[in-house]
Amino acid sequence: MPSQYILPNEYSMYGLPTSTDLSQVYQASLLIDAYLRRPEGLVWEPDYTGQMPCYMAGLSPTATYNSTAAISPGSSVVISVPSYITASADMIGEVMILDRAASGLVEACVITEMAAGQITVASVANAHSASCTLEFGLTIFEEKSVSQKRSIARTSRPPVRLLSGMGRYGYGRRTDQEMGMFVEVNLLAAIQAFGGPPMWVPFNISQASVSLTTREVWVPAGILLAYFSEVRLRYVSGYPQKSIPPIIKQAAAQLVENFQQNPELVGQLKSIGAGSTKIERFAPSQLDLDTVSMLNTYRINMVI
Repeated sequence: MPSQYILPNEYSMYGLPTSTDLSQVYQASLLIDAYLRRPEGLVWEPDYTGQMPCYMAGLSPTATYNSTAAISPGSSVVISVPSYITASADMIGEVMILDRAASGLVEACVITEMAAGQITVASVANAHSASCTLEFGLTIFEEKSVSQKRSIARTSRPPVRLLSGMGRYGYGRRTDQEMGMFVEVNLLAAIQAFGGPPMWVPFNISQASVSLTTREVWVPAGILLAYFSEVRLRYVSGYPQKSIPPIIKQAAAQLVENFQQNPELVGQLKSIGAGSTKIERFAPSQLDLDTVSMLNTYRINMVI
């Protein structure tokens, strides 16, 4: 569902009338998401524990399926799915959300293997009935290059929970190789030269280290203790609805107030006049300087 940064019981606290239209709150919240460069929003929803981040509230699933049989808890659980779901190597490491509509059952499961009519996940915590919903695309996904000679990648958002990690090896820089691209003599070079495109392999996220301050993810080494060249990370970032920073709520309230006070000045319209009467605002945008200053702390830095 769309982001909603102010709840009805908070309207008066942030200077809005209790009669505020919810659609205006949605509009203000979506405008904030656009400025922050976070289409998924800032709010995550918890899993069945009520505490652990599970998926992003502002995302819509890219695909939704239903299991064809009941699902039992355990490790390396095989889930029966419709046969028309195509098995793909790129789906390994994907995060699948089970029973999102049931707050006491919802959980995030990581795909480890696929075959015709079957999806194997690393673990399942709860028992799910037949026709359990299986949803994809509800977590943040990023593919990053790992720093040269350092097993560190930096995400664009601070990950509050890393759900899945995949890595692969690529060719090193030409300047790091003595005789050129194809003359290295080691196992990794042989695999790269004769084995086709590098394979993505999962790494143990429990061995990874995540910094909420610097957004750096320390990635454990893979085969032969060699560092990966690239990683795929799936994670959740942001806040639960009850812990949205007050400054975000105030920014949303100011936008809603702008909508209410100047309903004619919408979009990029800077001024409007009739005869000798004219209304003009300082900028051709609903986002004034005060609102922008409130949001800048949370805006994604695209140069990472």
